[in-house]
Amino acid sequence: MRSISPYATLGLLMLAAVAILVGGQHVARRTEQVRVAGDRAPVRTVAAELQGELARLEQVYEVDLRQLITTTEGNGGAEPDQEIVWRECDRIIGVSQWSLIQARPTADRPDIHVPIDFRRADQLTEPAFHLDGTELPHPRTLLSADDLLRAKGSGWGWMDDPGRPLFFWHARGRSAVLLLINPDEVRAVLEPWFAVWTASGFDPLKAAGAPFALLAPDDRRIAGVGARQRGEPDFLLPVPSRFGTWQLAAWDRVETRVHYDAPTQAAAAALAVLVALLGVFGFVQQRRMLALAAQRVSFVNRVSHELRTPLTNIMLNLDLAAEGMSNESPEAARRLGLVREEARRLGRLIENVLTFSRSRDRHIAHTACACVPSSIIDSVVDQFAASFARRGFTVRSVGGASGACLIDADAFAQILANLLSNVEKYVPGGIVEIAVAVEQGMLSVTVTDQGPGIAPGEAERIFRPFERLDSRINEGATGTGLGLAIARDLAESSGGSLTLVPSSRGASFRFTMPAPSAPGPEVISAA
Repeated sequence: MRSISPYATLGLLMLAAVAILVGGQHVARRTEQVRVAGDRAPVRTVAAELQGELARLEQVYEVDLRQLITTTEGNGGAEPDQEIVWRECDRIIGVSQWSLIQARPTADRPDIHVPIDFRRADQLTEPAFHLDGTELPHPRTLLSADDLLRAKGSGWGWMDDPGRPLFFWHARGRSAVLLLINPDEVRAVLEPWFAVWTASGFDPLKAAGAPFALLAPDDRRIAGVGARQRGEPDFLLPVPSRFGTWQLAAWDRVETRVHYDAPTQAAAAALAVLVALLGVFGFVQQRRMLALAAQRVSFVNRVSHELRTPLTNIMLNLDLAAEGMSNESPEAARRLGLVREEARRLGRLIENVLTFSRSRDRHIAHTACACVPSSIIDSVVDQFAASFARRGFTVRSVGGASGACLIDADAFAQILANLLSNVEKYVPGGIVEIAVAVEQGMLSVTVTDQGPGIAPGEAERIFRPFERLDSRINEGATGTGLGLAIARDLAESSGGSLTLVPSSRGASFRFTMPAPSAPGPEVISAA
């Protein structure tokens, strides 16, 4: 597994510092709603103009009512024509009933009541100056004849006492004509007019920039400026009229003000700086460690390369010494064999170090050539023959691959040598089985021993560099922990695999690699 690069470490910690700084700003952010009182002068100006418009409309309406009474009250003592009364009153908005009452009614001159709005028949009330005990279909509203008829000539006016119906009256002599007015109908006609009037009449409010609304007597919004407000208004200015009291409502502007908590900001900034400095420090230290590791690897590579030449000379001279030695010195021959065995072990160790270095740098190159796998296996096993014989191993081959294949002979030999080296170091003795097969262009080799085996949970850990299962092997065995890691890298980089397979006893390793048939007759055997 490759370690994270210094630049990635620096980048991650810098991102963490930025995240801490941004998060600190978010945590330190404080918002509050501040109510800003608006200018009330525009409201008063609009209210005054609206009051004047309402007074003008009332005067126009009163002129219409006077004309209605003049048209319908009759001449002299003649009784009015009720058909004419009904038709004329129906033309005027808000007139619910026409009444002619006498100061002293008689059979010849009784009180007359003409209902106009039959939809409100149950809500009509009949005015009178006296109670005569007569059962009437509607309740009566008693009036004072002295107050209403005290004018010697004729008089006009409104009767709008709180809690009593709204009447417009005309007194003449000892009788009076009264019109019962329905304020709701008059207001219903006024509301469309308000909608038109506010288009220009609200200009002072629009300039103020705060929310305003015109509320009907029943608190309904008729017109407004700005967005609708749900809360209670901050300022109410009544605009009274004979038909109800309208209100101009104003809401203060609400501003959202943002400020930041200084201690929280300072703490976040300090932590962000600390993380950033940690990133820089880690970056420098990691680069220094990588440079040192590269120097060490380079040194080991140079030493390993330098060791190859003398080791080759040692092996050559050992072979020459063995050939020139007489059969009369068996002890010397035995000792030369031990030296040759250890020299080969040293050679495998040097080759593993160099291969591991190339694998870390992604410089492993594979060259396929025509080889006979069985010949390579025999050659590798022969390298361990003396050591295996001394330790009591018996090597048994199963299957075979005697046909020429295109494989990387060096990689194949090194993988097998590393597997047999593990058997040599960690297995006390017994049978070592090497099963070989070539199927569908893939070479498969399985090496099985009769040692203590490897737990299933350790099946992956043993392939990591420098990993050794000390608790499961002989304490006296030595090794670098690179053999299986290098073997797997070689197998995978050549297009194959190396795995630990289940076994009833001991450990069983299987490695595969592509092995297409060789195109030519020439066979190169790696010895």
